[in-house]
Amino acid sequence: MRNNQKFLTLLLIIILIISTTFLGGWIAKETKTSSPDYYFEIEKNIALFGKVYEEVTKRYVEEIDPEKFMKAGINGMLRTLDPYTMFIEQEGNSELRIMTTGKYGGVGMRIAKRDGYPTVVEPPFEGTPSARAGIREGDKIIDVDDMSTKELTITETAHRLRGEIGTEVNIKIRRIGKKNPLEFCLIRAEIKVSDVSYAGFVKDKIGYIRLGHFSRFAGKQVHDSLSTLKNQGMESLILDLRGNPGGLLEAAVQVAENFITKGELIVYTKGRGSGTDKKYLSRVQPIWEDKPLVILVDRYSASASEIVSGAIQDLDRGVIIGSPTFGKGLVQTVIPLTRDGNSLKITSAKYYIPSGRLIQKPNFIRKKDIVWGYDSKQDTSKKEEKNYYTVSKREMHSDGGIVPDIKVDQEKLSPIVVNMIMKSMFFNFALDYASKNGELKEDFIVDEKIVLKFEQFLKTKEFTYKTEAEEHSEALKKIIDEEKYSDDVLKSFNLLKESLESAKAEDFEKNIDVIKKSLRTEIAAKLWGTPGKYKSEFQWDPEIQKAVEVLTNNEEYFSLLSIAAD
Repeated sequence: MRNNQKFLTLLLIIILIISTTFLGGWIAKETKTSSPDYYFEIEKNIALFGKVYEEVTKRYVEEIDPEKFMKAGINGMLRTLDPYTMFIEQEGNSELRIMTTGKYGGVGMRIAKRDGYPTVVEPPFEGTPSARAGIREGDKIIDVDDMSTKELTITETAHRLRGEIGTEVNIKIRRIGKKNPLEFCLIRAEIKVSDVSYAGFVKDKIGYIRLGHFSRFAGKQVHDSLSTLKNQGMESLILDLRGNPGGLLEAAVQVAENFITKGELIVYTKGRGSGTDKKYLSRVQPIWEDKPLVILVDRYSASASEIVSGAIQDLDRGVIIGSPTFGKGLVQTVIPLTRDGNSLKITSAKYYIPSGRLIQKPNFIRKKDIVWGYDSKQDTSKKEEKNYYTVSKREMHSDGGIVPDIKVDQEKLSPIVVNMIMKSMFFNFALDYASKNGELKEDFIVDEKIVLKFEQFLKTKEFTYKTEAEEHSEALKKIIDEEKYSDDVLKSFNLLKESLESAKAEDFEKNIDVIKKSLRTEIAAKLWGTPGKYKSEFQWDPEIQKAVEVLTNNEEYFSLLSIAAD
């Protein structure tokens, strides 16, 4: 083992030395930078990095694993950049895919190793157990069914998350901004991911397409859905991109081509490397060129979703409704590094929409003093003092992301509802209730009988949760004990605790409207599938309701796409 480590160390040093000879010429070819001083700095620092690596691995007081130490150095460098530039090991390359594809049950998330733990690297696919439970991109899976994932490979973690359809898997998540781990109970399901998760009608002649992702099939699926809805009498359309994390650039262009006139600019990219400056024009005649269009977005709409909604907005082709989008306008290129599958995913360019706006939000570089320290003039992440305008001269927001033409505030869920979702309470209850009440009609309402059954169900499942106030009070109690405050302080604290418990007892009733909506949607989904789910949501979804209002008022619709006369 020791000889192997010495050989690996020597091999890495040789590679670093050789690289200093040829790297300057390679960079000159691949980038637009031409300063000899810049190449010299690169070569000098590669040599320094190699020397530090060699000396530490040879002289440190305890033996160091050469491979792990090198990876720590690589990951440390990449962490100074944006969150999307990363080193991907062979295992991550093969497992960076949806975890369930056919005859086995899964939870529908993409994971890869980050900081020693399997981490969700994209928002879960819509409609899957992970998405329904509220798992997010960036969540670290630290435990699966009471087993730590710290030492597990991605393959081993994936194997534990898979299982028979309908069975439970309990996971613990570490989420940024949360002090304690979050616990989820997920019900495995057969995962069949389609980019268009639903296409139908919200009401007479108002069509609706829900696009959940941008794979290479997205453009065709949207086109086919549009063709079907047109044949059924659609006169206006709602394209729902809420929660859509994006996908392929080409897919974004193909989706936009369904709405944008042939020859119009959809998006362009600009980068430092050769071949990174490209323009993407609409290449086909659109199937839905001049009919009313509303696009729904939210803070989880990112990347390709922002290309489509941004191009539609800049070209005054449709109205954007919802909340400001995520703001991811960076292009990633995957560069193979070794024959065994290791690669580097590196940010190589930025997306710009027709008005010239950069989609990426500013300050995305983690350590600007490191990245831009060589020449501060290169700090292109600073906000440009420039006005941006649509085709009809509407002035647009330019701080990254897409700001809707009509903002609709999203409802904030209380801790009791959040925990019901996370612990699959709505889902599990709906499974049982739907199996016993198959005679329900599609226009059913969640009455007091159903609510009472749900309350009883929560008791049998021993459902518990903590409010934010409770978490803070526990921390306060610890301080009171440690600081040995007087009995009067303790009595006051106990009175506060009793008040909080009394208020908590009213949480269910305070949130009864949201609970009823959630129950209705889950029961409808179990009885009538995806169409039932969406038809239920159409009745109360505020963004949908606003879109319908705009599309049924031609004067309002067209006024939103033009500036007022002087």
